[in-house]
Amino acid sequence: MVGALLAAAVGLVFVALCVLPFVSFARVRWAARDLRRLGERVDELERELRALKPVLKVPLAAKPAEGAAERPAAEPPRARRLFGQPGEAAPPAAPPAPEVPAAAATQRAEVSAAGDTLETRIGGRWLLYIGMATLVLGIGFFVKYAFDNNWINETGRVLIGGLIGLVMVLGGDRIARRDYPLYGQIVAGGGFATLYLSVFAALSVYSLIGRPVAFGLMVLITAGAAFAAERHRSQGLAVFAVVGGFLTPFLVGGEQNAQVILLTYDAILAAGTIAMASRHGWPFLNVVSYAFVLLTFIGWAGKFYTPAQYATTQGFLMIFGAMFTYTGVRVRRVRSEAADIAGVILLTGPLVFHVASVANLQQHWMALLVYLTLFSLAGVAASMKLDRAWLRLVVFAAVALPLAAWIGEHAGPGWRLAPTVVLFAMYVMNLVAIGERVSRAPNDWQKADLVLLHANALGLFAGLYTILDAFAPGWSPALALGLAVWHGVLARSIRATSAEAGLNSLAMAFAMLGFAIGLKLDDWWAVVGWVIESAAIVWVGLKARREWMRLGGALLFAFSLFNLFNGGFFHPPSGFSVLFNPRVGATLVVVAVCYALAILHRRDGSYLPDQAWSEIAILWVVGNILTIMLISTEIDFFWTVRETTDATADLARMASLSVAWALYGTALIAVGIVRRYVPIRYLAIALLALTIGKLFLVDLYTHGGIYRIIGFIGLGVFLLLGAWLYQRYRDVILGRDS
Repeated sequence: MVGALLAAAVGLVFVALCVLPFVSFARVRWAARDLRRLGERVDELERELRALKPVLKVPLAAKPAEGAAERPAAEPPRARRLFGQPGEAAPPAAPPAPEVPAAAATQRAEVSAAGDTLETRIGGRWLLYIGMATLVLGIGFFVKYAFDNNWINETGRVLIGGLIGLVMVLGGDRIARRDYPLYGQIVAGGGFATLYLSVFAALSVYSLIGRPVAFGLMVLITAGAAFAAERHRSQGLAVFAVVGGFLTPFLVGGEQNAQVILLTYDAILAAGTIAMASRHGWPFLNVVSYAFVLLTFIGWAGKFYTPAQYATTQGFLMIFGAMFTYTGVRVRRVRSEAADIAGVILLTGPLVFHVASVANLQQHWMALLVYLTLFSLAGVAASMKLDRAWLRLVVFAAVALPLAAWIGEHAGPGWRLAPTVVLFAMYVMNLVAIGERVSRAPNDWQKADLVLLHANALGLFAGLYTILDAFAPGWSPALALGLAVWHGVLARSIRATSAEAGLNSLAMAFAMLGFAIGLKLDDWWAVVGWVIESAAIVWVGLKARREWMRLGGALLFAFSLFNLFNGGFFHPPSGFSVLFNPRVGATLVVVAVCYALAILHRRDGSYLPDQAWSEIAILWVVGNILTIMLISTEIDFFWTVRETTDATADLARMASLSVAWALYGTALIAVGIVRRYVPIRYLAIALLALTIGKLFLVDLYTHGGIYRIIGFIGLGVFLLLGAWLYQRYRDVILGRDS
């Protein structure tokens, strides 16, 4: 108890030296702001008073209005006095309405409502806080002095502490009901703290009572603090009650694993906190409850958790997750800054408890799959009710990641049916949610739904492929082809409702068809599926004029190129066969996609800056560079496999490359002139320049004989042919032929 008193004294010094200066500065700023607002209000009242003065001044002799003699007798008294018969005594004039005193009274009310002055705040609040802390310390020092001199035995010490706490609670309640609410609440809070310390001392310091009795007493103290908070509508007392309630199990302690009792107690306390916070509009109270629930879970799990308790643990995780998710949604509906902050904090609850649930169920595969299905169902249903497309995308990611990890770890015999059912259930749930949104707003596609449509289909294919590949890899192409047909049917059926949805479904059909082709030929040919998917996404982005989709397709295309180069593009495979090998086929598909995208941009990209001239040029150049790289690597592989049997293989390789580059460069010049396309001609000149540099800087010094002759003659012939083309079609190049 001495340590607690010393800690309190240190805390008091810290508050006085570090916290109070900052609080003083803030209070002065607030007081200046209040005075400024008060001055503005007084100026406004003065302007209103000046505007009312002409209305209040009534002339003593005014001309009667036309037709005044025919007015009925029920006229106001002032009219009868002004227009009565001569000699008739006029009734005494009513005193004017006290407008100015009323304005003054309003001004005084405004001054009172504007808040306390800095002086009253220091005297009424800060002195109260410091005085209460000082009083508690003084009582503690007195009790310690009495203990040191053996004035009071252990039982008497606890009883005195409890009596002092009870007197402070009752006295604070009485003071609060006599127009001093803040003062009384602080006194009562100090009393509850004293009661907690007394019970804790009786249990842990003097061992006068057992744990059940101490727990019961602390629960009673918590209930009393909650009752006082309700009675006085005090958020401070409510926070005190909530913190004390959650700390009670830790203060009582114990070495037994009382999971059900502990977490049930926390659930009841959290439910009561949510009800109190909702009734009084205290969102911060829910944040306190949420934080202590997490701390309780972490503290219990770190000390007592075993895998055998997964079922009860999962039940409590789902209960707490549902409670704080519901609370976060409700709090967010309140339009205030505090509610917004509290709502954001509380809405981390679903993710936190979801991660804890996945960790809890890792060793129980069937329970994990059931949980992931239920979590996905709840998230999709909530996204449909709230009409939040981003919510179902987040839920999809939260479920897909652990499911993919589990399938990758457990793929094999005995693990087929259950994950397949979960994959199809997730796919159908998300597809139904997207379809419901499309049917209600066919022309208002959300970006999250567009991403989810593709991710949902790709996730289904990836999961089923992983399952099938473990025991029946030959069925994988049929799987991709079946999904391609399904998405084609889906595109046809949905296009009448939403053309954009139909385009996206058709894009998925093309992607699945690419996967089917790639898987049928070779495993690494999966890049074909990715590049076709990227082309489909770019096409949909062009048709729908969605730039972010075009960008996403371009990034996927770049990813496909990376996989192409990383999949053995620069290394000859075993059993190499020139031209007739999967690498050549896959590369030609990528080249064809480049040209197809260039054509699509020319046809549908008229709305883009410069009518997509830059995109078209880049695609044509990339396609030709890939072709040059393919020809070069095929020549290199052809001679590499002959190096062991042909001593001149290296010389032949270099000569063949020079001739091939010169031939291709000359062909590009011809195509560029015929198509009147400058970027292709520039690429041809660059390729011929590279060939010239290679021939004079490398081949001339390292190679001789017939191969040097072939290289130089071949390059010379094609350079002369290219120069002749430039001379022959000079007017075409310069645009003078028309």
